[in-house]
Amino acid sequence: MIRGKNVVEEKIIDILSKDLMSTSQVAKKLNMRREVAIGYLEALMNQGKLEKTRVGRSIIYRTIKQTNE
Repeated sequence: MIRGKNVVEEKIIDILSKDLMSTSQVAKKLNMRREVAIGYLEALMNQGKLEKTRVGRSIIYRTIKQTNE
């Protein structure tokens, strides 16, 4: 961990701040299994850092602008 933050979570926030992505796209970009990516994405959603939208059969994630940073 760097500065008390999870490195994988930082990478996810970074890539989703530039583009909307599905679970599979995030997993492919970070070279991890889809199931592992889902865990990180759900954790970030629970922290209020991401939101998801269903588009057809896919779930698309994007960052939520943080006002306290």
